Amino acid sequence: MGQSYRPPLLSEMECFLLPGGAGAMLWLMLLFDPFNFLQVFKMSLPITAFFALGTGIELYGLKWVSDSISILNTVSLIMLTFLVGIVITQSYGKESFEKMQRYLKSREAPSDEALNGAVMGVAGMLLITPGAVTDIIGILIMIPITRGMFKQIALNLSKKRIESGQPYFFFKDH
Repeated sequence: MGQSYRPPLLSEMECFLLPGGAGAMLWLMLLFDPFNFLQVFKMSLPITAFFALGTGIELYGLKWVSDSISILNTVSLIMLTFLVGIVITQSYGKESFEKMQRYLKSREAPSDEALNGAVMGVAGMLLITPGAVTDIIGILIMIPITRGMFKQIALNLSKKRIESGQPYFFFKDH
């Protein structure tokens, strides 16, 4: 007699049978606290908007380039920048970021060599990513005259990380 009424919940199988992916979402909502779900949703919304906007800008840039130089030339250019990005990333990639991690863990500003390798690694990753805007930024990083600007941005970012006590550049070590 002292028990309160509790409405029945859908079983896991019934949740997945709901149309349009709503079942999986309902199942996930049942697993997590609603407050936690709203907090995660609020945090992921700006990231999702950033990637949606970036994708739209990249698609518009690719359309503009293909209208200017033809679709076949655009695809060829994307493939060329992809291959150049792979070569640069293999040359500068992992060891440069590991050097940056070591400098941050020792709480000292990275050397010019480490900054150069890190921004060249980023340039390689941008060139691997298909798109006109990312390719332009990657090429700007590769040009020695403009690379200094990107190295200064990386230096300022690493100094902020050191001041805030974060011993990692992008991701925490596991």
